Amino acid sequence: MTDERRQASRGPSRLWPFKGRDDIITVVDLGAQKVACAVVLLTSPRFGFDVGARNIRVIGSAVVRSSGISGGRIANLAAIETSIRRAVGQAETQAGVTVEDVLVTGQFSGLVAEVFEARLGHAGLVREDVEAISAAADEHCARTQRKLLHLFTSSGESDAEAAFASQASGAETDVIAISIPLRVQRQLGTSFGKSLLNVRSLLAGPLASGLSVTNALERMSGVLVIDMGAQTTGVVLFQRGVPVFLECLNFGGQTVSEEIAQVFSLRKFEAERLKVRYGSVYDNLQADIDLPVQNGDTGEPVSKFSLNRIIRSRASEHLEAVNERLKGAGYSVPNGGAVLTGGGSFLPGIRELASHLFAAEVRTAKPMTLSGLNAGNVLSALVGGCLYASRHQSAGEMPYAPELPSQDSSYASRIGQWLRTSFS
Repeated sequence: MTDERRQASRGPSRLWPFKGRDDIITVVDLGAQKVACAVVLLTSPRFGFDVGARNIRVIGSAVVRSSGISGGRIANLAAIETSIRRAVGQAETQAGVTVEDVLVTGQFSGLVAEVFEARLGHAGLVREDVEAISAAADEHCARTQRKLLHLFTSSGESDAEAAFASQASGAETDVIAISIPLRVQRQLGTSFGKSLLNVRSLLAGPLASGLSVTNALERMSGVLVIDMGAQTTGVVLFQRGVPVFLECLNFGGQTVSEEIAQVFSLRKFEAERLKVRYGSVYDNLQADIDLPVQNGDTGEPVSKFSLNRIIRSRASEHLEAVNERLKGAGYSVPNGGAVLTGGGSFLPGIRELASHLFAAEVRTAKPMTLSGLNAGNVLSALVGGCLYASRHQSAGEMPYAPELPSQDSSYASRIGQWLRTSFS
C-alpha cells in the first residue's frame, strides 16, 4: 500500500463506525437491476456537511447485473450473494486492496422516517439529553421490530448538541428517526457475511441519492428528491437541511415495461427496449407513426401513439402516488421544487409531466462527479454513499452510531465462520 493510502487517522467518531476518517472505505449500492461497488480513498481535511468531491478519490469500482432482489426485498439470498461477490471482487481487483468492511445503501422496502417530539432537560445536561433521545428512539424501533439507521434534529444545525444547547430548558424539538425492518437488516447482514464482508453501516437509499444531486443550500431551503429506480421509487423531502420525510414506494420503471408487455403481448426485454428507444411521456409530430414492432396477438404494428399513451398513464400514476403520500404525511412540494434522478428520469417528457402535476419547478439531475468514477443517473445512491462517508457527520444528525452487531469482524474469524456454515 502506498504512503498516500497510509495517512494518519483522526481517530474513531461517536457517529461513524469505521476506525478512522482517512481509511479506505467501500460503498455498495444494492438495486433490483444492478449491484454497484466503489472503493474510495478519503483525504483530509474534511469539515462540515458539504466537503464536496475534492477529498474523494475512487480507486476501484464495478457495476454488475443484480439478481435476487424484487420490489426492494431480498427474494433469493444465494443470488444476491453471488452478485455482491462479483461487484466487490471486481472493485477489489481494480483498487488492489482487500475489502472487509462495507457501507451498504439501497432502496429497501419498509424504509421510513418518523418524527417525534423531544423535551429537553436542564441546559447543563445537553449530552445526557442526546443520549436519552437516542436510547428512546432505539427502544421504540426495537419494539416495532425495526432497526434505527439515522437520527436527525429538525434544527438543521451542524452540531446536534449545539442545537440543543441553544434552546431553553424544557423546550421541545422535533427528532426524525429513519429506520428499516429488522428482517431486512438481518438478511443484508447474512448476504454480506457469506461473502466474507462485514456490514458496518446502512445508509437509506433515498437519503444517499438526495445528497448526490442537491447542495446544502437547496436542502436548507427545502427540496424534494425522487429517485426513479427499476422496481422502487425512493422519495426524500429535505427541510432546513435535514430529511423530514423518506419512503420507498413499490413501483418503478419495470412497472411501465410490464404494462407495455401485457398490452402488446411482448416479452419483457422487448417491451423494455421499445420503451427506452421509442417511448416518451408526451406525443410529438411523429406520434402516429408505426414502430418496427408487432403486437403479439394481432400481428399489427405498434403505433407510437399507443405506446406513449401507456407510458404517460403509468408515469402519471406514479407521480400522483408520490404526491399523495407526501400530502398524507402533512407535507407538500417545497418552494425549491423537486429533483428527479435514477434511470426513470431519462424518459423524455417526465420532467414536464412532474412539473405539471406538482405545480412546481422540477429538474432532472445527475450526481456530482467523483474522481475516478464515471457516474450517470443510475449511480446516484452510490455517489451519495461516498459523500456520506466523506463528510463524517451530516447537518443536524445526532451522534448515533448505527453499527450492526458483530461478534468478531476480523477477516480470519469470518473465514472460520464461513467454513463452519458451509461444511457442517
